[in-house]
Amino acid sequence: MDELPMAAAAGCGLDADGLSAQASRYERLGAMATGIERGPDGLRISFDDGADRVLVAEAAAVERDCCGFLTVEVDAAASRLSIGADARGATVLDAIERWLQSGRAQAGGG
Repeated sequence: MDELPMAAAAGCGLDADGLSAQASRYERLGAMATGIERGPDGLRISFDDGADRVLVAEAAAVERDCCGFLTVEVDAAASRLSIGADARGATVLDAIERWLQSGRAQAGGG
């Protein structure tokens, strides 16, 4: 997995299996997303009311544990996951966005 050296260099604590599992979570989330927005300070992923909230919470919890340099917030009321990063985390956000977009494309959303 090409993202492992990049993630490790940024300070991510996941091993190859953990990174693969997290990538899979993001692909599944991408398939459920109604919107994926990348701004200068991070990613905002929106979901409809039918989204798997357990999966959203699990992805957020793993991200908080492995990448303490990211700011991860789940807004259940707005059905949104926000992931913020400074310059050090930009390459990690790039990988997360690729996984989300891959899942969205596979689901026919874009």
